[in-house]
This record gives sequence, C-alpha cells and structure tokens, in this order.
Amino acid sequence: MAKLLYRLGHWSYLNKWKVIVTWLVLLAATAGTAVALMKPMTSEFSIAGTPSIDATYRTMELFPEGGNPANAPTVNLVFHAPEGEKLSDPDNAQAIDQVVDYLRDNLDMGDTMRFGNPLEVSPKLQEQVVDQFTSMGLPEESARQDADNLAMVSEDGTIAYTTFDFDAESPYSVDSEDKEIVSDAMDLGRAAGLQVEAGGAGFGDDIRVNSTSEIIGLGVAFLVLIFTFGSLVSAGMPLISAVIGVGLGSLGLMIATHWVELNNMTPVLAVMIGLAVGIDYALFILSRYRAERERMSGPEAAGMAAGTAGSSVVFAGTTVFVALFALVIARIGFLSAMGLAAAGTVAISVLVALTLIPALLGLLGDKAFAGRIPGVAGNPNRKGKRSRRRTMGNRWVRAVQKVPGLTMAGVVLSLGLLSAPVLNMELALPADTTSNPDTTQRKAADLLAEGFGPGVNGPFLVIVDAADVNEDSAALQPLMSAQEGNDEHSKAAFSSFMYTTDQLKGVGGVKHAQLVGLSQDQNAAQIMVTPETSPTEEATVGVANALRDTNSRIEDATGTEVGMTGLTAVQLDITERLEQAMPLYLGIVVGLAILLLLVVFRSVLVPLVAGLGFLLSVGAAFGVTVLFWQEGLWGLVPAPGPLISFMPIFLIGVTFGLAMDYQVFLVTRMREHYTRSGGTSRPGSPYNGVEEATIVGFTQGARVVTAAAIIMISVFVAFINQPLPFIQIFGFALGAGVLFDAFFVRMALVPATMFLMGRGTWWMPRWLDKILPTIDIEGNELEKEWEAQATKQREYTDQHDARR
Repeated sequence: MAKLLYRLGHWSYLNKWKVIVTWLVLLAATAGTAVALMKPMTSEFSIAGTPSIDATYRTMELFPEGGNPANAPTVNLVFHAPEGEKLSDPDNAQAIDQVVDYLRDNLDMGDTMRFGNPLEVSPKLQEQVVDQFTSMGLPEESARQDADNLAMVSEDGTIAYTTFDFDAESPYSVDSEDKEIVSDAMDLGRAAGLQVEAGGAGFGDDIRVNSTSEIIGLGVAFLVLIFTFGSLVSAGMPLISAVIGVGLGSLGLMIATHWVELNNMTPVLAVMIGLAVGIDYALFILSRYRAERERMSGPEAAGMAAGTAGSSVVFAGTTVFVALFALVIARIGFLSAMGLAAAGTVAISVLVALTLIPALLGLLGDKAFAGRIPGVAGNPNRKGKRSRRRTMGNRWVRAVQKVPGLTMAGVVLSLGLLSAPVLNMELALPADTTSNPDTTQRKAADLLAEGFGPGVNGPFLVIVDAADVNEDSAALQPLMSAQEGNDEHSKAAFSSFMYTTDQLKGVGGVKHAQLVGLSQDQNAAQIMVTPETSPTEEATVGVANALRDTNSRIEDATGTEVGMTGLTAVQLDITERLEQAMPLYLGIVVGLAILLLLVVFRSVLVPLVAGLGFLLSVGAAFGVTVLFWQEGLWGLVPAPGPLISFMPIFLIGVTFGLAMDYQVFLVTRMREHYTRSGGTSRPGSPYNGVEEATIVGFTQGARVVTAAAIIMISVFVAFINQPLPFIQIFGFALGAGVLFDAFFVRMALVPATMFLMGRGTWWMPRWLDKILPTIDIEGNELEKEWEAQATKQREYTDQHDARR
C-alpha cells in the first residue's frame, strides 16, 4: 500500500492542476446536483422494531381515528395565577378566555376534545367521564377517581392547563407561523398578569444550527497550525483540504435526501467529525513532507509523505470509518444514518488529503512554507539564530522514562477515578423536562409537575386487544358475572379491560390507571397509566419494566394482546435498545482495534495497552460528562439532567477511531526507528534499543500529534456554542475524550508501558506472526527502495565526476 500511495502522491504533485481542477469541478458538480435533487430534511428520528413502536402501529390499526399516539403534535398550554390569587378570580378567568379565544379564532387545530378554558372544560369533562363509565358498569367511586386524574385544574386552583393538537401530521411538520400564533396568545395572558407557558411535542424548539461553531473551530485550527509549521501559507493548506472534504460530504448528504429521509442533525455530526479528522489527516501528511523535503526533491518528498504518513492516514481513516459504520448494530434508524453520514465524510476527507495536499505542494513549490514567523516551529529568530533547546516532546518523554511506573499509575488512577461517575449515568431522549430552565417548554413541564404530579408529563398508554379474549378465563369470571345483558364475548372483552386496569393500578410507582377509550367494535381499549415520577427519572424505567411484566401476566390470564406505547414508552425503548447494543458494539470496536494493531505493529502487548487505554479514556470522558451535564458540577450547566441516550455509543465509536489515529501516528514512528536500528541503540547511548526507539519516535511524532489533538478538541468544544443541549453535550464529551486519550493515554501511558515492558514491547509468537497479513504501514520497504535508488544515483554521480 505504501508504494501505491507513493505513486499517488508523486503523481498528484506533478499533475497538480489536474488534481486541483478535478476536486473543484467535483465540488461544483456536487453542489449543483444537490440544489437540483435535495429535499428538506426532517426533524424526526427514524425508529422501528421496538415493542412500543409495534404497539403504536397496532394502536393506529385499532383506533384509526386517533392517529399516531406517540407522534401527535400536541400542545399543553399551562396557566399559573399570580402570587396569592387563584385562576378562578374574575380577572384571571377573563385573561384565560382571551388566550383561548385568540387561538380558536386564528389557529387551525386538530384534536380539540380537551381544549378551552380549563375552568369550564375540566368540570364538564370530569362529569362526562363519570356518566360514561358508570353507565358501562364501572363503580362510581372508580369513575370519580378516573375523573379526578383527568382534572385540568390543580386542587389549589392556581395552576391549570388546556391541550390541543396542531393541524399537522407530526410535531416536526408544524408550521412556524402556527407556533407564532400560540406565542402571541401566550403574550396576551402574560400582559394580563398570568404566567402562561407552552410545552408538548408539538411546541418543541425548531432545531437550529449556528454556523459560528465551524468558524471558531477553523480559527483555532489555523492558529495551532501556525505554531506547528511556523508558516502562514502551510497553515492554510490543511484547512482548504478539510473544507473541501466536508463540503463534498455534506453536499452528498443533500443529494441523498432525494431518495432517503434524513434527520437534520445528521449533517451537523458529519461536519463536526469530518472537519476534525480532515484537518488532522492533512496535517500529518504535510508534516511528513516537510521532514522529507530536507533530503528529497519536491515530487519525491510528496510521494514519500503519502506513502508513509499517508499509509497511517488510510489506516486511521479506515478505523474511524469502520467504527462509525458499525453504529448500524444498534438498529436505530437515525443513529445508523448519522454513523453512515459521518463515515462517508471521513472517507472523502482521506481521499482529499491524500491527493489535494501533494497537489497544493506542487502548486506552491518552495513557497509552501512561506510567510515564516521568526522563532516559531524551529524557524530562526529575528537575529537569525535557531533554538538549540530540546523540544517539549523530547523533554517530556525523557521525564516519563525516568519514572515510568509512577506515570502509568498516575494515568490509570486519575482516569479510573474520573470514570467512577459512569456508574450513576442516566440516559434519556430530549424532552420538555430536560430543556433549559429558561425555556417555556421546561417551565410548562415544571408547572404541570407542581400542579398535577411529575407523571403527568409522561403517561404510558396501554392497548388491550380483546378480539381473541378467553371467555372461560377464571380471572374474568367474577367481572363477567356482575354484568347484565350482552353476549359472552362482549362481557369477556369489557371484563378484560376492567381487569387490566385494576392490575395496572397495583403496579409499584403507578399513580393511577384508567380506561380512556374503546374502539368502535368494543374489542379494544386504551388505558392511560400515569406514573408517580417524571419521564426522565430512573424510577420510571422500573415502572415501565414492571408494567410490561404485568402486561405479560394479563395476556396469559385473559387471552388478550396487551401492548404499551406513548412518547415515554418509545423513549425508554430506544434507550434500552442502545444500552443492550453497547456491550456488543464496545466488543467489536475494541476487538477491531487489537486485531488491526496486531497486524500493523507485530506486537501482542502494544495492542493490549492501546485497547485498555482506550477504555480508560472513554470511561473518563463519560465520567466528566456525567459530572457536569448530569450532576451539574460547579453549576456550569444551566439544566443538568440525564444524558441523551445515543451519546454513549456514538462517543465510543468516534473516540475509538480517533484514539487509533494517535496510536498509529505516534507508535509508527517508534516502530519505524526500532526496525531500522535492529532493536539496538546507538553507541554511547544511555538507553537500550526499545527506550531509544520510544524516545526518538515520540520526539518525532509528539509535536504533530499534539497539534492534531488540540485542533480536534477545539473543533468539538466549539460545538458547545450550539443552542441544542444534546449537540452541546456531544461537543463536550468528544472534546473530553480526545483530551484524555491524546494527552493521558497516548503521550503518557503508552510510552511509560513501553519503557516498563522493554523488549517485550515488540514480542509476538512466531505462529501468530506467520498467520497475520503483513502491512508495511511505516513504509520500510518504500524507504529501502528509495535508499537503494539514492545510493545508485550517488555512485553514478561519483563515477561521472571521476571520469571528468
């Protein structure tokens, strides 16, 4: 592969205009195609195959008039009386009427069964519930309890709410103009002295993305590249390469929307990761070119950089690609799309870096490192003197060599302690209860919880299909015997609904369960189950599991089919599926890392240390994310709460890929020196062969790896500037992951373990060495071939000079 990449880099350097024009034309053509074919992205998250989704589809079949219960564009409009007043006071009641009338006059609505002034609608609705269910044979006491649970005015009369659906297919297709009408109505109530807030799936914030994150990331990257190369011109090349790669990847996603529905978060994560790796990959190739240029011509240096550093780029890019592609294991539609989109962007970034950087070098020639800044990156100062001090990387690795055991213990203990909060990690999907405290959605959810209990923000909907009910069920006989008239099947069906409701009421953590609807043929029922805790609390997960266990027992006892849906159930199922996929995914990426590193480095211990180091760095990243974003450490996060449920698996994938980047770029230099030296140190060296190779390789690679890590951290951290909390969490967690992996694991733990293991570092059983394929990622054969050609050239030159 190294020889093939050498030829590619050499050709790209000499055919610079062909390469540059090809990429620019391709970029323009892709942009034009995107404009012609792209369709709007959706805000919906594609999910299929979970028990709650299956129950949702079944609900839509049994109750076609109700639509999708987990995807209804519902709005909860909440009213709170001023201090010391009640909503029933004349002025407050009139203010509520103003709000309701404005909405009724200006807004097209869907379901309005519970819409209106709650002071009037709630009593009427409660009486209807009592009359309806007592006429069906339900005891009056139970009917009263059901009616009270549906109350829309709190017991103290200070909080009330009304609810309606937008006239839209889903929460994500609601027009912004309709939301503005709701906001205007709320302002009318606020002007009259009420606190008016709105929440619900239909009134969620539009997903907005700030372009400033990319600008900040590129700005910081440019500054780091200046200090890395000491040149303004060379600092710009990796940015050009990365922007073109990310541009092609993003435009490709736009084209894909013509055939595939994509969530509008998909390109955000693709840009975040593509930009980071694109800059880093170009940086590695450019850095190697600068080193090779001191002994080679321009085309040869470009080819050698592509053959050596480029081989590492291909390997690293492949690991990132595979890690992101493997997200399909979770079988969550939107997560698979995000992983595939990011993986595709990474692949394009690799191709651009391998060809465009050599082409730009060919275009610029000797001006590639023009605009030098005196005294920076080895440049002579204004007096023309160069610094003779050892580099910071060299001083650091020598310090590690003196105390390798202490260094290793310090890294393991510190990252282990930072990983401890993972044991308390809670996962959930975004909801009103997890929004920032200053949003109207969060205020609405808090008011509802205060007035009606936390469970009102996330009830479960249990569906009972009694088409095949067991009429001879012993559990149903007492209820059937209490009914008069009707045939045996009808009695058994209604008895199964009452039996299910009673059983669900007895589940721990359930505040109330009640029958809320019957199908037209009376063979199916909807039962609303209100938990005592909010949707994002850990206890609610236990309630959901207990409800499912109870549902299974009800099915066995009655012969009915029982399912559970609702937004809370759907969210819990997604979280559970992701948690189940985590061990398999983690096993795949760690196993892949060990296997690939075995092949590359021909060592048993190096891959094991790399894999264990990855687990430490990702654990610490999880830990600090939990501390700040879930536990609210130091009050830096305005709305601490459960982490978004797909963050861990995505973080593992991305951090794994990037960890392998740094492992390869750093350890390749060590392996390269060890192989060339034959495992022996130079005469008079105070170090043995392994120690010297580790120090030399670290010194050569530390500067560029440090720059790459700082750039990547900057790009990720810049996304904390985004308005949506879960993008902020992604940026923070990925930045933390890179910080711990690059500086704690790769630059401290890895060299320390090599110093401790000595020659065992590069040990591999002969039988294993024979069966593993050989990949010359260091470019040793390429180097030997070039040296041989260079020797022949020198001999020819010497002979020619001798004849003269």
